[in-house]
Amino acid sequence: SIFRYVEKKDLLLHYPYHSFDHFIHFLYEAVHEPTVREIMVTQYRVAENSTVINTLIAAAQNGKKVTVFVELKARFDEENNLATAEMMKAAGINIIFSIPGLKVHAKVALVLRRDKEGRKLTSYAYISTGNFNEKTATLYADSGLFTCNPVIVNDLHNLFRTLQGKENPVFHRLLVARFNLIPELNRLINHEIELTRQGKQGRIILKMNALQDPAMIDRLYEASEHGVQIDLIVRGICCLIPGQSYSRNIRVTRIVDSFLEHARIWYFGNDGTPKVFMGSPDWMRRNLYRRIEAITPVLAPDLRDNLIEMLDIQLADNQKACWVDDKLQNIFKKRTPGTPAVRAQYTFYDWLNKTNS
Repeated sequence: SIFRYVEKKDLLLHYPYHSFDHFIHFLYEAVHEPTVREIMVTQYRVAENSTVINTLIAAAQNGKKVTVFVELKARFDEENNLATAEMMKAAGINIIFSIPGLKVHAKVALVLRRDKEGRKLTSYAYISTGNFNEKTATLYADSGLFTCNPVIVNDLHNLFRTLQGKENPVFHRLLVARFNLIPELNRLINHEIELTRQGKQGRIILKMNALQDPAMIDRLYEASEHGVQIDLIVRGICCLIPGQSYSRNIRVTRIVDSFLEHARIWYFGNDGTPKVFMGSPDWMRRNLYRRIEAITPVLAPDLRDNLIEMLDIQLADNQKACWVDDKLQNIFKKRTPGTPAVRAQYTFYDWLNKTNS
């Protein structure tokens, strides 16, 4: 039972190394667990004939209150999202459609439980870097976190209430674009800069699909000029220029291999007590200012270290990784003689097997 497991400790999954069936099983449990009163999910991109959607329909037919926020402006998926929305609506699911002028790109799910007297029981939050799509979950490298942390659960409930137009939210742990994300990112960067002023090490590692926002790029330049050591793992668009006087402490790595790197993981050194976050946004203007995005801190020390290990393995890749130079060209890494071969996706898979054995 994923419910019973997550009640004891947070659970972190890495797709496609772990099966997406675990999330489907989580929904199945919600369908059949008598104390589950409500299920809330965001829909951005789902598979055709989606098992996720079929399970949500089964939940509604089993007497659960189900609410799904459907983003109709998901590029290339508009037709599929509209069709699945109509199917869910016909099954009695409460459908919330797109907010005018605003995309909801967060990948989150919430399961709320109450006893027969209506008293709150332990509920479950799920925050992911990838879509609820069992087909792309075999091709895209993403991470998903299950937690019963009551503050995160309440924050996520506030986010869904906001999507329903019910209140102005306050978020205590979740970082949500258009609300508290930018102020918190600035605070985290400022803290690493302050550490270097005190003669300590400032350290930032950012993994994402794209880096384009001029304001945040300028903050990274500023941190570099103050001596903060910065590693960026950016699969796609990168508008930050390394190799300049103002970016001399920034290195940009790109990995292209069997799976499409899709996870967004952020690391701030915090003087030896790292803060690690994961969620849906890239650092692009559209993500940071014109969308609803959700990012969670990873609070469990073992899971935080798990993500740090993944970042370290990716930075050590000398088979499928390249550096981005000052002309934004890919320069493939050369393996130093005598050092082990590191192909990040395969090395991480092996590491997960050893860790789980």
